[in-house]
Amino acid sequence: MLDNFVLSIHILAMNNNGNQSHEQSTSDSHQIAIPNFVQFWLILPFYIPSVVCSLFVVYYFITVRTLRTALHNHVIIILLSINLVVQLTGMLWNLIYYYQNHVLWSIPVFCIVWITVDEGLHISVTIFFAWAAIERHILIFHDRLVSTRQKTILFHYLPMSTIFLYLICYIFVVIIFPPCVNTYDYDQLVCGYPLCYYELRLLTVWDVVVNHSVPIFLIIVGSVGLLLRIVHQKSRMRQPIRWRNYRKLTIQLLSISFVYLILHTPHTLMEFMYLCGIPEEVGADFMNYAEFFSYYSNLLLPFICAGSIPELKTKVKHLLSWCGRSTRTVHPQT
Repeated sequence: MLDNFVLSIHILAMNNNGNQSHEQSTSDSHQIAIPNFVQFWLILPFYIPSVVCSLFVVYYFITVRTLRTALHNHVIIILLSINLVVQLTGMLWNLIYYYQNHVLWSIPVFCIVWITVDEGLHISVTIFFAWAAIERHILIFHDRLVSTRQKTILFHYLPMSTIFLYLICYIFVVIIFPPCVNTYDYDQLVCGYPLCYYELRLLTVWDVVVNHSVPIFLIIVGSVGLLLRIVHQKSRMRQPIRWRNYRKLTIQLLSISFVYLILHTPHTLMEFMYLCGIPEEVGADFMNYAEFFSYYSNLLLPFICAGSIPELKTKVKHLLSWCGRSTRTVHPQT
């Protein structure tokens, strides 16, 4: 009897070890081949200048009245502000994880905040940028829709307020208070991405289609359509002075669109393919690499916005020249 009991304990222990090794191998198979400390040094040299640029650009947008009150800059200010929050929280926590191979605080509250930043604010940037691609058409080709205060509220402030309301409801209902139980792993990035709502088919379809695929489609159509409409109208109307005023809006949108689509479209396309029935093992390594390099869109966004503001570039040149003159030393003459 005792021998049978010992044998049962031994078999149970072997099964548990086998399950743990299988889970460990499965989790390791979904890790990219780049070591954590290499990922740390791949991001850090870009992270510090990007945060400094974000602070400077956001401050410049808010303090300069002509830029702050311009309708076409409102969504850009929102994007930069959300991006700055992501840089100062989520990306910083990523760097700490890459450095110490463990989350900063091993408590569920911290994991919820990290997931909200990494997932919720990422969705916010995508949706607001999709609206920016649509709004550029209104401001350039249908400016009469924002010619009065009532029309401005209807076609400018109301859409952005609706997006804000939707994002707040989605983050609270689905991410912060999900209709399921998350399981946190404090030895994994973002606590193991414990998004249990992916187990619910309806929420998964909604997230992939509404929050990712549709905004990416609108960004592509809006950006390409804006470029084609401007080229067509410019050649037909032959008004270079008028179109020169809209060149900044177009270049700004197309620059952000190019970087964003290059770094995010592959990841979104793979999510949509998984939704259509392709096994998740297909392209699992590619998904992890795409997830990592998508952070560079957050790092490059402030530089793109800064480069699209001629006044800011002039101010920076004056500042650099003033610093150069102030550090110039005087040598004695013979």
